[in-house]
Amino acid sequence: MAAPFLFANLPVELVRDVFEHAAHSDRATARTLTLVSSAVKQWTDPVLYDTVVLSTASSLKAFLAAITGKPAEFARTRVRNLGIFTIGPMQSIDRVLAACPGVQSLACGFSVPSYMQVRNAAHARAQPREQHLLGAACRDGWDPSLVGPTVTHLRIHLAAFDSSRPEAPFAFPNTPAREAGWARLRALPALSHLAIVYRPSGSTPPAAIIPHLARLFPASCPVSAARRHGGGEVCLPSLQLILIQVVGAKKDAAFAAETVKTLNAAAEAAAGPALRVVAELAPSSAARQWEDSVRGGRGVWEEADAAVQRRLAAAAR
Repeated sequence: MAAPFLFANLPVELVRDVFEHAAHSDRATARTLTLVSSAVKQWTDPVLYDTVVLSTASSLKAFLAAITGKPAEFARTRVRNLGIFTIGPMQSIDRVLAACPGVQSLACGFSVPSYMQVRNAAHARAQPREQHLLGAACRDGWDPSLVGPTVTHLRIHLAAFDSSRPEAPFAFPNTPAREAGWARLRALPALSHLAIVYRPSGSTPPAAIIPHLARLFPASCPVSAARRHGGGEVCLPSLQLILIQVVGAKKDAAFAAETVKTLNAAAEAAAGPALRVVAELAPSSAARQWEDSVRGGRGVWEEADAAVQRRLAAAAR
């Protein structure tokens, strides 16, 4: 005799709530639940696809195969958080980005210059609110056209940043001098939160970057300067916070920690717009920090936002 179904006498809506809660609680459980029945698969699939992390070429291939068997609107509407941390193949990365234009938080660990060479301009593109360019993404260059005008929160890992030239964060090989400065951020009018990840050098005082960052805030320069092109001031009209994440290997841990203290002290001493510049140690893995935050863990920006509010409150007293 077949065992009675545990939920046989419960309303379907309640059964669905139970399965969806179980799927949200644990991803391994969610994957197992997709095998229970076609109905349960329909309920739990959206949970699995809400946040997609592709760390290898094989996971990239598997994801493309999985969404190929689903209606086009599934990936377009269900994938809200997308992290691509494999270096290729670039054509496959382009297909994934084209299939998921509804993404709200996008993290990229692949080479931006290499991707821009193969991108199919005919594909609709995601208009995320949050974007993270990590690891190899900006090692060889940065193209602001990959960051949409809707982005309000942007983190850039400037692996090649020479901290002895704080006025030229985008001074990559083959980049014209006129495109090496902070002016490249003008293309992002909605940007309210900017994080830069870099390893400072000991040859230049860490605080040398603070005046350059403070000038990015709208309160620091007049409207006429904000509209000026060329080598003048750059004001981002919506900017509220700049987070500096200082990278340091274990052998450099003391130097990195001291750099964070120096940067925060310089920002507080400068006052005014500089109060909105906050430094912290970079996480051991920026990609893991992003994934934890979109899955409901501690956010990337929360502590820095709170630090700014404490500083502003203290300044107002």
